[in-house]
Amino acid sequence: MRSCRLILATAAVAYYLSGWLSASRLLFGDTVVLQSGGRIVGQIVESAPDQKDDTVTVRTEDEAVISVPKSEVKEIIRLSEVQAEYQQLRQNTPDTVEGHWKLSEWCRDHNLTKEREVHLKRIIELDPEHQRARALLGYQKVGDQWKTRDEIMKSMGYVLYKGRWMLPQEVQLEQEREQQTTVQREWSLRLHRLLNGLESDPVTAEREIKAIRDPAAVKPIVMAMKNERRDAVRLLLTGVLGQIGTPEAARALAILAIEDPVEEVRLHALEALSPLKSGEIVNFFVGRLRDKDNAIVNRAADALRRMGDPSAIPALIDALVTRHKIFIPGTRPPTGMGAGFSSSSTGKSGMSFGAGSGGDSSKVVERPISNPAVLEALVELSGGQNFGYDIRLWKQWYARQKQEEAVRVVQ
Repeated sequence: MRSCRLILATAAVAYYLSGWLSASRLLFGDTVVLQSGGRIVGQIVESAPDQKDDTVTVRTEDEAVISVPKSEVKEIIRLSEVQAEYQQLRQNTPDTVEGHWKLSEWCRDHNLTKEREVHLKRIIELDPEHQRARALLGYQKVGDQWKTRDEIMKSMGYVLYKGRWMLPQEVQLEQEREQQTTVQREWSLRLHRLLNGLESDPVTAEREIKAIRDPAAVKPIVMAMKNERRDAVRLLLTGVLGQIGTPEAARALAILAIEDPVEEVRLHALEALSPLKSGEIVNFFVGRLRDKDNAIVNRAADALRRMGDPSAIPALIDALVTRHKIFIPGTRPPTGMGAGFSSSSTGKSGMSFGAGSGGDSSKVVERPISNPAVLEALVELSGGQNFGYDIRLWKQWYARQKQEEAVRVVQ
């Protein structure tokens, strides 16, 4: 008898481990997960209380009874109350469009997503033109055919990459970005090692740092400079950015030239930028002429002078005199309560308190400020013209220059 049961079990297990389920087969029962990775789906048959059994017995949907040694069982996944109720409803549901629709709605209300999908698929098998089931399964009518969103996207040339539909060109760019991110991480680690090596083996470390030319190292270098406190090292890294010379490196140098707190670093960044002659960088400095900080305005003007691009002249003229908020400290702070010594009619003295005077308090005011670095840049870029801070005269001169240029072009 036991041999027969084992033969039956072997045959049934082979059948269920094949992984095949037809589209119309519904989910069923408890799941026995085997050590081998296979699964048996059915209903666990409980042993009698007085019976000692070293096997797990499952009755499958086809009424086959399978017994598996407990030593071969990795896990038993029992039905929840909702799933058990679902199994009862499923067994009593007629194989009709109406029956499957009703049960799919019940599955929706009880968050049984996979089970609901099974019933919706059965509905379109029974009625291929069932619009609501098609829509819920992601189908759209294209011409006279129903197509899933995946099929539509593929027909348009899109590919699914990491959960997103993208054009092949976009996938290639994304892969390149991912590869660059990996390389940048490697550069971050290498830079960390090299910067630490400046203490233990400065000659070798400095030589390796100066030899960096990889554009992927730009971002790690910028991040390293933000955390670096040694001015000599920051100067070294600024020089490396200039040697790399890519647009990204130039943008990093431009920001350093304006915002770095160390003047020597700012000047070093400007020296590295000057030979690049980048229109993008000129536009960046022109934009900073409108900064709220007057110091930044003058730094941007000095940068434009060094870049030597006459196209910056109109913006420099407008920035000759800029308005900025400045803090004016008061001669004495205002007081809400005054304190002093007084004498009473009895001749005794003591402290007296009363309302204080207004005082000359600190305040913030907006005032026009002349920018010497802007004037210096205008003088140099204009070929030696100097109208001081008279914006009107500068604009008249520039208008004449443009007219003369137009005449020369016509001739």
